[in-house]
Amino acid sequence: MNGAVASRGDYFSSLEGSDRALAELLVSGTTKWMRLIDEIAAAHSSRRLASLDARVLWAIRLGVFQLLFLGIPPHAAVSTAVRLLDRKSLRSFANGVLRSVERQRGHVELPDLDLDPVGYAGVRFSYPRWIARLFLERFGTQNGIRICEFGNRPPPITLRVNRLKTSPDGLIRRFGAAGIEAELGRVPGSVTLLKGTNVSALPGYEEGEFAVQDASAILVSLILRPKPGEAVWDVCAAPGGKTTHLAEMMEGKGTLVATDIDARRAEMVREAVDRAGFHFAEVLVGDAAGGSFSGGPFDDGFDRILLDAPCSGLGVIRRNPDLRWMRRESDILPMSRRQLKLLMAARKHLKPGGVLVYSTCTLTREENEGVWEEFLRRSPDMVPEDPREALGDEAGRMLADAPFAGPGYRYILPYQSDSDGFFVAKARKE
Repeated sequence: MNGAVASRGDYFSSLEGSDRALAELLVSGTTKWMRLIDEIAAAHSSRRLASLDARVLWAIRLGVFQLLFLGIPPHAAVSTAVRLLDRKSLRSFANGVLRSVERQRGHVELPDLDLDPVGYAGVRFSYPRWIARLFLERFGTQNGIRICEFGNRPPPITLRVNRLKTSPDGLIRRFGAAGIEAELGRVPGSVTLLKGTNVSALPGYEEGEFAVQDASAILVSLILRPKPGEAVWDVCAAPGGKTTHLAEMMEGKGTLVATDIDARRAEMVREAVDRAGFHFAEVLVGDAAGGSFSGGPFDDGFDRILLDAPCSGLGVIRRNPDLRWMRRESDILPMSRRQLKLLMAARKHLKPGGVLVYSTCTLTREENEGVWEEFLRRSPDMVPEDPREALGDEAGRMLADAPFAGPGYRYILPYQSDSDGFFVAKARKE
């Protein structure tokens, strides 16, 4: 292992029930807390962690996670970690480190919050320094630390109800009859599960009565507000959650085109719309920024376009524990250039009077207002509109005010909204 989490299907397919749940928790938790775990392990190791064989290092990491985060009895945590190693000398070394960690209760000196707040946040909440610095510089020390802390919380399972097939209350009753606890979600048309479960095994899944979607993602489609009979384009549609939401809002009437550059991911969109029963939606494969699409509505123009752009994903770290280690700061500028190309390409296919919504699930200035403001500068025919105006009072409060709002855009901040971090912007073509 090298810091990236292997796919669940590769490692967990032979496990069931509590064994599978524990295995997933060990991998995701150890990966999430890797920097703090390494600081603790380094304080109790006679050798530099960078010099250790990867198998030894990961055995120690797993042991520290079990000792300090799961409360597993020391003898069990240490022995299960040490048994992963096949050489006596390696087992002896790992055992010594873990026994020392256990005796000292994992004590480690953190950087001083006042003198080095970025260092403190990075170690305390287990982030690469560049991400901690980005959050604290962008949102201020206090709010940046709150974002770091939020990224380590277990995410809820939020379902968006297909209200053409059932209602939130009806779905909750159906779940209740099957012994599954759920409650109304924070945004219109959503339900939150009170316990984790295999979503594909829930009643109503195969019938397309719901889709898994975070509250912030649901708000994006609500802000676009497509109407029955309109022509709508979901530009970067995979995995299909927003596409099916748009189709529901259109009541299955009109023209809905969903595109994605990746054929495999486009197939996920097809599966989602088929399961939901929205056979009027057309799914196409191609590069929207490269002019792959023409004819039909692409020539006639769309009434509404949604561009939920590929991004660095720093607003959804709590759902992707390995993302913080896989993403690089150098990724951001190329992504912002790609996002602007997609916006400019989408605008060409928007009718006069049509609405465009741009969103990302990240929190960087470069990919968000930087891209949006440059798009508006190059597009004098695009008039920004406040995204909040499309929402009711309760949902609208999830969108931030200044200084994290501007011409046609607002952030959805995790520590304010208790949902994923998003950026959403809206403009109408004259």
